[in-house]
Amino acid sequence: MAYIDPKTVISPRAKWKLIEVLRNGARDGKGDDDAAIAIGEWDGKRVFAVRWNGTSEDKAGVGSPQSRGLPTWFIVPSWMNSAIIDSNIIPDGKRALVTALLN
Repeated sequence: MAYIDPKTVISPRAKWKLIEVLRNGARDGKGDDDAAIAIGEWDGKRVFAVRWNGTSEDKAGVGSPQSRGLPTWFIVPSWMNSAIIDSNIIPDGKRALVTALLN
C-alpha cells in the first residue's frame, strides 16, 4: 500500500471532518508503515479516529481502512476515550487541544 498522509484523509465527506492529526506514527513522526490517531467530527460529534497509513515500499493501496478505494478513518467508540486520554498516545503538546475539544 502506498503511504497516505493522514492529513489528506477526508472521506466520507458527508460524515467526517478532520480537526487535527494528533500523532502520525510512533517511531519518527512521519507515519510511513505506521498508524495515525486524530481528533475530528463524525456527524458533528467530536471523536477520536485511527488508521494505518500504508507504506511507501508498496505503491498500491491507500492504507486501512478504506472505502471503495478511498482512504478513511476508523472512528473509535467513545467508551475508549478515557483510555486514550489517560495514556501516553497523545503528545503533550496536543493534550490541551484534546481536553478543550472533548469537554
